[in-house]
Amino acid sequence: MGSWGTAISSNDTYADIKDEFFNLYNDNLEIEEIKSTLINNNQDIIKSNEDCNNFWFALAHCLWECKALDDESLLKVTMIIDSGKDIELWENLGASLSDINKRKKVLQIFKEKISIEKDKPKKRKKKILRDSIFEKGDCLTFKLISGQYGGVVILEAEKQTEFGLNLVAMTNIQMNQKPDLKEFERSNILITPEEIIPGKINDREVIEWNYAKMFKNCGVEFEKIGQLKINDIFSPDKDYQSFSRWDIIPEYFDISNKRENDNWKAKRNLKVKEFIKRKWFFK
Repeated sequence: MGSWGTAISSNDTYADIKDEFFNLYNDNLEIEEIKSTLINNNQDIIKSNEDCNNFWFALAHCLWECKALDDESLLKVTMIIDSGKDIELWENLGASLSDINKRKKVLQIFKEKISIEKDKPKKRKKKILRDSIFEKGDCLTFKLISGQYGGVVILEAEKQTEFGLNLVAMTNIQMNQKPDLKEFERSNILITPEEIIPGKINDREVIEWNYAKMFKNCGVEFEKIGQLKINDIFSPDKDYQSFSRWDIIPEYFDISNKRENDNWKAKRNLKVKEFIKRKWFFK
């Protein structure tokens, strides 16, 4: 259930549904369309004995915030609370008597709150659209913790999106002087070990999406050396679904060095010049 408190909003399901709801709301979708989308897209949660109550509580609360709580949704929440099903679930999950009593009060207050129509609907927020920081193909160098120069290649650059993402590929460049463009072409994508299943270590290329909003205060000075042609088109919805911060990029190189000193070696090399020419390579 992913709960961290007795409040209606103190669980992962509520937080996720609220985010989904208001993302669609701020995209100017009609309320009925938002409701249908959430129900259709979250059938696993709705069918889950542990999570379904939190789904309906979250949906009803969001609808109430927008002054659009319908009778059906209100009745659904009222039946869950009045039947004692939510309290029974908490008891079955081993909640303390103190938490159960707190939850009972929370449910009653919540039911009374949403039973009275809100005065004004929540205003839709205008989304801020951002361009990514760097251009596709940019080769950037920067100082490592060791004082040497490292290098990354920008594989993708979003324009006028909510997050303005850059897809960043770390290379194995570690030099005492600034690398030139040929050094980037000769370099390998940085590989790190990743334990997906306990006891089984796989190689993972260090390629991650970085947010435009998080760049300003990252403290790393990136310098563009040149630009390479990237043949592929990458999307954060399906390619390298790993997201990170600009300020920790130098740390990857330090971690990689420590692992090599521990006698870990990557099982393969992934050349930058080969990677950027092949559309299907290791995605």
